[in-house]
Amino acid sequence: MARIVCAGGGTLGSVTPLLALVPELQKRNAEVTWIGTYRGPERQVVEGAGVRFFPIVAPKFRRYISWRHLLLPCEFLFSLIQSFCLLAYLRPHLVLSAGGFVAVPVIWLGKVFGAKVIVHQQDVEVGLANRLSFFVADIITTALPLHERVINRHNVVWTGNPVRDLAPTTHIFSHTGPTILIFGGGTGAAGINALVSKELCVNATVIHITGAGKSSASFEDPHYITFPFLREEMKEALARADVVVCRAGLGTLSELAALKKAAIIIPLPGTHQEKNAQLLTEHHAAVVRTQSDLTPTALANQVAELLANPLARHTLGSSLHALFPQNTVGRYGEIIDATLR
Repeated sequence: MARIVCAGGGTLGSVTPLLALVPELQKRNAEVTWIGTYRGPERQVVEGAGVRFFPIVAPKFRRYISWRHLLLPCEFLFSLIQSFCLLAYLRPHLVLSAGGFVAVPVIWLGKVFGAKVIVHQQDVEVGLANRLSFFVADIITTALPLHERVINRHNVVWTGNPVRDLAPTTHIFSHTGPTILIFGGGTGAAGINALVSKELCVNATVIHITGAGKSSASFEDPHYITFPFLREEMKEALARADVVVCRAGLGTLSELAALKKAAIIIPLPGTHQEKNAQLLTEHHAAVVRTQSDLTPTALANQVAELLANPLARHTLGSSLHALFPQNTVGRYGEIIDATLR
């Protein structure tokens, strides 16, 4: 039985593609364990999938000046010690990562313990955590066919982004008519929350996922449904949505592509998401708006335009679907088998 450690967390961006692989790995009789952060949202979704979870300190390599850099040596040393102890106990044959700083010490020490390492690159722009991981990786997989431009290594395979089974398993929504789904990723997005207005509820039901600890809209309306977080219920929300308003993380975009959803994308300012959004614009695969240029009324008008134009929604969804390879999970399982031979 292969022992596999998945490492990632802090946000769900580095978690969702690996979590999509878990059922496939379990079908192949692998023993899967997860190493993540103490405070990120990943623990409940990982344990909800029946996977053992161990938290460690997540060092944060900031690109900007911060007094917290003074703590970095201690944080990284402690994360190395924790990773060493866990890996000595788990003795994995393979370490999988899709980014996140919590994965870096696990990957490095996994190699020391003789494990194979596969690192998955989701975004158009390579993040620092993955750059620190690539040099020990046996295989680098990519969600997009851009590796020749951004990763100058021989061991790169374009796989697409693994996507979980999105068939709804819950029945918590009973409304009829058009549905707008608004969310900002696994930890929410205060910037998007501030754009939600009662105007959105005029001709549709709004499902708004605010993020834990983040404020919902200040109005009340029978067509406004709000949650801090959804797990399995998110599949039902996605299935019902006619228009989705969200960030530009690749995990989210991959799921929208699989479902051929029309989306209004508001990338997180000053991050890699802006390049992801640029790619969508080039392929006419979504409506992309910058957060600073939007007002609640402008967003409501943009949503209303899409709701009134079924052909535009179909075209956007089909273009997004065409941008991402499908049936990636099985292909990824084959790569893992080949790596472990």
